[in-house]
Amino acid sequence: MAFPATPLDLTAELYVSGAWTDITADVFTRGGGGVSITRGRADEGTRTDPSRAGFSLRNTSGKYSPRNPTGVYYGQLGRNTPVRFSVAGASTYLALPGDTLSKAHAPDAAALGITGDIDIRIDLELLNWREAVDLAAKYQTAGDQRSWALYLHGNGDGIVGFSWSSAGSSATTIDRQSTVPIPAPASGRQALRVTLDVNNGGTSHDVTFYIAPTIAGPWTRLGDTVVGAGTTSIFDSVAGIELGDAINLTALPVKGKLYAFELRNGIDGTVVANPDFTVQTPGAGSFADTASAPNTWTIEGDAELTNRQVRFAGEVPSWPPRWDVSGTDVWVTAEAAGIQRRLGQGHPVEGSVMYRAMTLDAPSVVAYWPLEDAAGSTSLAAASSGTGPLQVVGEPELSSYTGFIASAPLLVLAGAQLTGAAPAYTPGNLTQVRWLMAVPVAGDADNQSVVTFYTTGSIRRWECHYGTGGTLGLRAFDAGGTQIFDSGDVAFAVNGLNLMVSVELTQDGADVDWLLGTLEPGASSGLTWSGTATGQTVGRVGTVVVSPNGGIADTAIGHLSVQATITSLFDLGDQMNAWIGETAGRRIVRLCAEEGITCVARGDIDATAQLGAQTPGTLLDLLAECAETDGGILYEPRELLGLAYRTRESLYNQAPAVELDYEGGHLVPPLEPTDDDQQVRNDITVTRREGSSARAVLEDGPLSTQAPPDGVGRYDEQIAINPRYDALLADHASWRLHVATVDETRYPVVSLNLAKLHADGEGALAEDIAAMDVGDLLTIDNPPAWLPPGLISQLGLGFAEFLAHFDWDVSVNCVPASPYEVAAYDVQGRYGPHSTVTAEALDTTETGIDITTPVGPLWSTTATGYQIVIGGEVMTVTAVSAPVGTAQTLTVTRSVNGVVKAHASGVAVELAEPAIYAL
Repeated sequence: MAFPATPLDLTAELYVSGAWTDITADVFTRGGGGVSITRGRADEGTRTDPSRAGFSLRNTSGKYSPRNPTGVYYGQLGRNTPVRFSVAGASTYLALPGDTLSKAHAPDAAALGITGDIDIRIDLELLNWREAVDLAAKYQTAGDQRSWALYLHGNGDGIVGFSWSSAGSSATTIDRQSTVPIPAPASGRQALRVTLDVNNGGTSHDVTFYIAPTIAGPWTRLGDTVVGAGTTSIFDSVAGIELGDAINLTALPVKGKLYAFELRNGIDGTVVANPDFTVQTPGAGSFADTASAPNTWTIEGDAELTNRQVRFAGEVPSWPPRWDVSGTDVWVTAEAAGIQRRLGQGHPVEGSVMYRAMTLDAPSVVAYWPLEDAAGSTSLAAASSGTGPLQVVGEPELSSYTGFIASAPLLVLAGAQLTGAAPAYTPGNLTQVRWLMAVPVAGDADNQSVVTFYTTGSIRRWECHYGTGGTLGLRAFDAGGTQIFDSGDVAFAVNGLNLMVSVELTQDGADVDWLLGTLEPGASSGLTWSGTATGQTVGRVGTVVVSPNGGIADTAIGHLSVQATITSLFDLGDQMNAWIGETAGRRIVRLCAEEGITCVARGDIDATAQLGAQTPGTLLDLLAECAETDGGILYEPRELLGLAYRTRESLYNQAPAVELDYEGGHLVPPLEPTDDDQQVRNDITVTRREGSSARAVLEDGPLSTQAPPDGVGRYDEQIAINPRYDALLADHASWRLHVATVDETRYPVVSLNLAKLHADGEGALAEDIAAMDVGDLLTIDNPPAWLPPGLISQLGLGFAEFLAHFDWDVSVNCVPASPYEVAAYDVQGRYGPHSTVTAEALDTTETGIDITTPVGPLWSTTATGYQIVIGGEVMTVTAVSAPVGTAQTLTVTRSVNGVVKAHASGVAVELAEPAIYAL
């Protein structure tokens, strides 16, 4: 993004009457004014705060008074009206909102009819690289006009797929997938390339995938080349090219930004299509590319060519009018906020995991009774629309069985009978009745119907019955009570198990196919027994009765449902196991999706910590638990109303997003470092909910628990997290101790003036600063002489901006980046002795340094070229002598970091950048 000449082209918009409306003129009045924005973590903060934007609106006409009936926006300004602020950039992109049919499209042309080797490249930014999305396609099912399609795999696992057809039909379609997942960059942007060699010179064809930072390259192969048997070709279809969505593909449309696309005839061959969205006119509905035979690209659906760079997206919760005593100056002082403010008002995640599964994930639910009712209830509430409660005969023990981790406590029947009715519905060919059940180890009464339900077909009554020894069976009766069939007592061995039980009925012509199945939480396989009732019909389910004879004593029942479809035993398997083993990133994305909240994933959500069971709680608490366990950052994205998660792994070993030079005048003074104890924690205990704990203590060194001056005293902290296993707690405690005891200068706030940088000819740097996001790496070179020498490396965790006519000030809240510089196998990191000291006093120039290492291992005599630090002076090791006992000599280059000083004997000798085990 480049910045326009002053004044700053800043736009303010409100979302009213279903569209964004420009209100800039009322914000930026002749007398000045501007917008103050904060996002991410405040200085010293440990969690991100809701984003906020403070601004004033001129209200002389009363248009921003929500209850003024003469106002332009009367009836449209309410609590939490969306607002956004953006600036204009020099480059454009295609904004793709993720809506069906929002795309760029070019019609078929002769040059696009590639039948041999093909090379496809696309440059885009996705909100989440772990979703199944359509990327690009020349593919039409009508008339068998399939050529090729590029997509992310349907499992959302990051695998890239490329398919093509040799004759246009599905029968001749070949599909190849990358051998490894595509990376999930923290920036969200990368380029993807696929090549198809239809004849690799033998009897095979090759598909190769590549990635690059942008479409300009450089390209790196993604996994192995996929070799397929036989030579092949691509059908020359009449389909056009679709980017961002494809009408005949089943994956999701792209949600993000599209920058460029290239189609080449041949590998590295002739460019036959090359829309560059970054150079197009904002708002244009179509344009021509620059291929040898130009193609006309049309922007369809809600896709939009835009150069707007959103700086804040949020909601205005209130519109307080203000005026001076004369009534001449009338305004509204507004403070918009990100979605966390609203969610923080006690937004609950309703119900247990199983409750949410049945109300959110189960299809075609006709009737559903959770049976999680509290003790003292006289009827058992339904959680499906139009369904009445279960009526109770007897006295079940409500809210007494706690064995299902995915459920609130369930009732134990204790001889009670429960009766309810499904609301009327139009039956199809499929019916499913299922419930959770826990029979005690000792079993229950023999030959008892657990669940009976009545249907309107020729079979009027279905009974799932229990038998001594843990059997289950299914029997059916006609309207006169005559038994039509009985499966008998099937050895399901249900005693002592927590189970989901499913009865599945399929109207198969004139017959009914039936199945009885069970599944344990967390199991990879279930048990089933099936058969056919010949010449029978089902109809719809009416009355449902649990324990109709009241003869079941100690069995717990819950989450009873009737569905007008049949789904697999495993469709709710993860939910029944309370999502144990789900990664933190996946849980964050899923919870947001369940609540209808847009979620941006930065980094690989599959490479995050595995979690324990999900329990009821507020949405923010559950999300914070995920972030705390993984060690990443939950925050609000700049460009849209929603939430974002940056994974811990994406914080490791970053390339700088912003590179500043103190002597070059890039910073706004003062730069105020601090050596304080604000974030020091040297005694950390980590506990797992309903599990064990682990403790990590720093007992030696300047930030240790030793009393000053040998340490800083004890700073203890207890952290509750939710990892899958207790065995992981020690690693979590050690990692948190490592992060909280970094012994270096902290730079709480780095202040920058983007308008000045642009005026000074530093437009590229200003672009980098504007694009910097939460967790990105910022460096400052050439610090003043009175600060520690060397490059200053900080992570930006929070931002404050002020935007007005001629101002764009940015302050970045920082923490040291060094804890996240971790060892990477065969790439980064070196391990060395921890007890080495100088064995002699050194002057300022001596290059042969005698050392001793009382506790091994000793220094390698073959490894050289690395850096050590002695008393703050960094040196490069060029040779290491053979040991004599514990004594060695290091040959070094002195004063690598500009520090020139003498050293006493007995001073610690350490690696300048020691390898750190990542969590």
